[in-house]
Amino acid sequence: MISSIISTAFSGMAAQRERLDAVAHNIANADAPGYARRTVDMVTGPGGGVRAVTREAEGGVDLATEMTDLIDAKMGYEANLAVMETGMDMWDALMSALEPRDRDERWR
Repeated sequence: MISSIISTAFSGMAAQRERLDAVAHNIANADAPGYARRTVDMVTGPGGGVRAVTREAEGGVDLATEMTDLIDAKMGYEANLAVMETGMDMWDALMSALEPRDRDERWR
């Protein structure tokens, strides 16, 4: 259970990072002739979690839209990071509650 929380949050962080990459690429190429804006769709990953699918969109780059996407992706990343940290805190609490003989070798 706890490992699936951490895994799902990690996939969300990775997906938001890809979204940030697309925004950065769009901003860097805003004035390039013939450049097709990149967008990122979030889809359910195999076994849960989320993954990012990048595609080219119609039209040019609007910097206001890119800044809105940048802020949204940053907030999504931070939310997933908070979930991951909470999951890791839960894992640490579980490991500290176990008797030393019951702990996995990795947690000594």
